[in-house]
Amino acid sequence: MIGRYSFDMKLDNILVATDFSSVSKAALFYSTAVARHHRSKLFVVHVSSSQSKRTTMDAWRTLQAEMMDHFLADRLTGVQQELLVKSGDVRTELAHLVGACGIDLVVLGSRGRTSVWRSLLRSSVAESVRQQVPCPVLTVGPNVVGEGSDSWPQRILVPTGFAPQSLYAITYASWLAKQMCSSMALLHVVTDPTGAHDEERLRSERLQRLRATVSAGQQARVHPEFLIEFGSVSEKVLEAASRWRADLVVLGVHSVEREAPDSETTMAKASEIVRRAFCPVLTTRLLHENVNCVVETDNGAASA
Repeated sequence: MIGRYSFDMKLDNILVATDFSSVSKAALFYSTAVARHHRSKLFVVHVSSSQSKRTTMDAWRTLQAEMMDHFLADRLTGVQQELLVKSGDVRTELAHLVGACGIDLVVLGSRGRTSVWRSLLRSSVAESVRQQVPCPVLTVGPNVVGEGSDSWPQRILVPTGFAPQSLYAITYASWLAKQMCSSMALLHVVTDPTGAHDEERLRSERLQRLRATVSAGQQARVHPEFLIEFGSVSEKVLEAASRWRADLVVLGVHSVEREAPDSETTMAKASEIVRRAFCPVLTTRLLHENVNCVVETDNGAASA
């Protein structure tokens, strides 16, 4: 029997945050492509730190002009959208909108280590932010090329260990791969240097465990590939994404009260991958209140 995690997998409502930068425009390209394919409602949001009415009106005009450019380029055909301009702290406002609008996916542009993404996911903002953003976050980093398409993604890479948050990410990626008829590969990176002398034994053992993370039903639906690498997680994920020609990386990250120093955390590794990847990165977070454990057996599945 294998532990599984089930949750509502849908893309009815998508929120894309923009500060009108080039990376935000790239994020808007991808969000409109996803919204069009899944017939989602798209919330396009700008949050200003200023309370000035003039600043708010300027933001409205800029946002409307940007959306008109997309309309004229035929990117918004069939996409229901709502434009929102808010004032205040970006993290607090986005967290509020996620809950208030029933958001299933947040899309952000990232310029690097000081991005909105890092601020939203890692900052010491009140616990309510962590609690109110249970949905996946798609980040379009500074090195991403392309604009997405109605058939995106087609090649999904899922770096994974064997912790609960990894199973959560695998389940989400499998659902997305099925929806998009995409190829999927699971990557496990062995970081323990003590096992380097017996690499083949370790490779065989980890490959067996990696295969066990995906149910027979999931394997029949998406036919995943299984990859084992040795070395630094961030480096090997980036190398595999390039070599396998991934157009999306899906990462499961922790949701914890206290983390170890940056170099030791999944969030720090995710931040590094987002910053350097040539494709968007989707992060899922394991929150106890929105997850049910499912145990799969030969006769089906039962909740636990």
